[in-house]
Amino acid sequence: MDGVILIDKPQGKTSHHVVQIIKKKLGAQKVGHAGTLDPLATGLLVILINKATKLSDLFLNKDKVYEVAVQLFVETNTDDITGEIIKEEKIKNIELNQIHQTIAFFNNNEYWQKPPLYSAIKLKGKKLYQYARQGLKVEIPARLVKINHLELLDYIPKQGIMKLLVNCSKGTYIRSLAKDIAKKLKTIATVSQLRRISSGNFHLQEAIFLEEVSPEKVISLEKIGMINYKLMAILKD
Repeated sequence: MDGVILIDKPQGKTSHHVVQIIKKKLGAQKVGHAGTLDPLATGLLVILINKATKLSDLFLNKDKVYEVAVQLFVETNTDDITGEIIKEEKIKNIELNQIHQTIAFFNNNEYWQKPPLYSAIKLKGKKLYQYARQGLKVEIPARLVKINHLELLDYIPKQGIMKLLVNCSKGTYIRSLAKDIAKKLKTIATVSQLRRISSGNFHLQEAIFLEEVSPEKVISLEKIGMINYKLMAILKD
């Protein structure tokens, strides 16, 4: 049983927890995923079963699409609404034209992005969130990311909420993007909702719930067209 299961991850569970649940349900030797979703986030989680775990780098390199709700005028220590509020501003009116100009700045553009301190990126052998939990301040290196497409889906001025559609490159942190957009708008922000819609050629409408996981739901690598001579060499025992 080698292949892929597409999961619609529920809110509140870590990606690691989802992997462990599926491993137990399928009795699989190896289970991994192709791109972490934070506990707050829902949506598409690409799960790799047995030999498919050898292809994790291939899947991780794919562009991803998200729908995100950004709460302006609030800042948290985790850059999402699950964290501790460290700063609040009075809700003020931001002109729609100003928002569109800011979105245009990031749309179809590369920029140097600093990942959130609460993330699993390693620095000097430790994950960043380990520094955060110890109250240690570290200089986080910026990484070049690309925002392929950024679109305003909705804006609710009285609540200070923006809803965005984001198509981005590997390694992009939506929490950081929300913060960077807010900075351009001369305010602060945190992510209140996040849902992954697609990852590469995989789409959320193809995903199943955790309760539906069974061996019959595993999509073979042959079926998704992942087998070629190069990949067969990788997959050899």
